[in-house]
Amino acid sequence: MDNHTDVSPSYARLVRLNGLCHEIFELPSGPFFVFADDVALRLTAFEGGIDEKALARDIPRRRNAPIRTALKFLDAYVHGLKAPMPPLDLSVYTEGERAIYRALMKVPFGRTISYGDLARRAGFEGGGRFAGNCMAKNDFPVFIPCHRVIKSDGGIGRFSGGTGIKELLLGHEGSLPVRMRGGASTAHRFARGRADG
Repeated sequence: MDNHTDVSPSYARLVRLNGLCHEIFELPSGPFFVFADDVALRLTAFEGGIDEKALARDIPRRRNAPIRTALKFLDAYVHGLKAPMPPLDLSVYTEGERAIYRALMKVPFGRTISYGDLARRAGFEGGGRFAGNCMAKNDFPVFIPCHRVIKSDGGIGRFSGGTGIKELLLGHEGSLPVRMRGGASTAHRFARGRADG
């Protein structure tokens, strides 16, 4: 998610689903919320993007099969390793948006891509703004790694969890862009290794 701090529309859609549950994974940047039914992940969010009081009331905390797969993926990610991707519910997106996400999921750990280059890889020449809009709609940060999308001038760009979290994720992957807003001193806080996915 990029430049998109309000996850309430997605959350409001979630609470109407039957069999939904959640779990919390501790990224080095803080709590990371994972929501799923028994079929697929339905949403992920950083701390601050979820009303935790409402969450405790609305959605039980438990581990079903998609959440267990997601937690294994996240644990592997933090340790610079690969793990199977959990199923993601992409049904709310258009085919064009899904094409952008599929192209982004091929950008490996430790690499970044500009909005324009991402759009070209997905078949949308001159579609940098469209790619940016897709990042803003991404309900699956980390799994669909929108933190790897940066500005063409090397600037870090915006991020739903805040630029500090984006810097931490890129620092962990060893791929901080050349020019950032803010310092990079905290960005290497959890650099632990390399992976290819």
